[in-house]
Amino acid sequence: MSAVRILLINPDAPNIARIGASFEVKIGEIGRFPPIGLIALAAYLRANHGHTVKVLDTVARPRPLEALLEEARRFRPDVLGISTFTYTFYDALALARRLKAEFPTVPIVVGGPHTSLFATETLAHPEIDYLIIGEGEEPFSTLLDSLQAGTPPPAVGGLAFRTAAGLHIGAPAMVENLDALPIPAYDLLEEGLYYSTIGSGGKTITLNSSRGCPYKCTFCQVLVKGYRAHSIDYLLRYIRHFYDKGYRNFYFFDDLFNITKARIIEFSERLLEAGLDISWIFRGRVDQLDDEVCRVAARAGCGQVLLGVEDYTDEGLAAIRKGITIGQAASAIKAAARHGITTSTNWIIGLPTHKGEQDLEGLVQRAIDLGGDYAMFSILQLLPGCAIYNEAVAEGSYPEDAWRNFVLNPVPHFQIPFYDKHISGEPRNGTWPWRTGGFTVGPRTSSSGCWPSAAFRNCGGRPAWA
Repeated sequence: MSAVRILLINPDAPNIARIGASFEVKIGEIGRFPPIGLIALAAYLRANHGHTVKVLDTVARPRPLEALLEEARRFRPDVLGISTFTYTFYDALALARRLKAEFPTVPIVVGGPHTSLFATETLAHPEIDYLIIGEGEEPFSTLLDSLQAGTPPPAVGGLAFRTAAGLHIGAPAMVENLDALPIPAYDLLEEGLYYSTIGSGGKTITLNSSRGCPYKCTFCQVLVKGYRAHSIDYLLRYIRHFYDKGYRNFYFFDDLFNITKARIIEFSERLLEAGLDISWIFRGRVDQLDDEVCRVAARAGCGQVLLGVEDYTDEGLAAIRKGITIGQAASAIKAAARHGITTSTNWIIGLPTHKGEQDLEGLVQRAIDLGGDYAMFSILQLLPGCAIYNEAVAEGSYPEDAWRNFVLNPVPHFQIPFYDKHISGEPRNGTWPWRTGGFTVGPRTSSSGCWPSAAFRNCGGRPAWA
């Protein structure tokens, strides 16, 4: 297959859907992370087919549309790819329309979490030619083969497109052997644009060591559930690659890094054997974190762990199928503290078990009582693909067609339906129901079905903004 020129765009979203005009927390105030999916795809297309790939991350560096179009003109793409969430679809579609007007014969391919949810609705827009469903490496390559051959793409998983008979919408694609993938093409991104407000600072690489999640939390919208992980050998090569370039800080952005205690212990021991003096952070579960894990992880440079607790009672945790207990959360946080590892806990406001202000007060108080260093509160938002959405639609407490209608007819700053079965989304006497205990929270987007919102530093049991 001869090489083609592929332009992949992570579009800025100034018109993002939101919960209400009163929330002013911006994505950049929480952190700015590289589009790992796009650069993983770019690396695969370069390594396996020799294609020329350019990545424009206009979230990290916004530019006027005309400037973006001029960059595209200079690149002369044979194929255009756009990544989107449902929250950001208005801006993604607006970009697709401008690109189609500028490059009428160039196929436009859209991917990202959005396409698995709303393939039919997205293909209703004629500017969009093809969709990638699920993980893009293999289906995108298949699509390129057919485009170069001048033949219709095959009706396989991972692809969606129009046919003479209607639509083909394939099942989400999934890469089975992650070690077969090249290291993502970070060289296609501008340096110095990415950071996290929670971390050690300095030159940092954000990376994934796995894909998917085997758990079934009712609030979560993980669309590819099959869990797969890179081998420890691969991770060490990955880290060494950037270590030799001067990077010393590594942020594992997996949905679930500590799938087992044994994996973290082996990883830590191998880091120590390799003599790699790095600092690293991961996101994980409290039931796989204890003294044995923390002892060796801390020696190997683990400085912080982000833990999903979500609710404040065992009954609430059971209701969302989290598979943990408050006792396990307390034990994990204490173990981390004993070994000098900072912890940040994640919590969700507005779960079906939250029926009044006492539940919100209890949520905040539990975050303080557990003694973690930071806490992140999120307002539950529902999209198809999570169990709470399905239950709410079935019982009539959430509108079924709101998101579908938005995708068919996107509007700027779409008002996201608020899940208000028990807690109102309207202000009362000038204050919001979730403004409690000295905490004011506001949203930003996330693929997990929540709006990460606000963090505090736990100072002697009294919260202060971090």
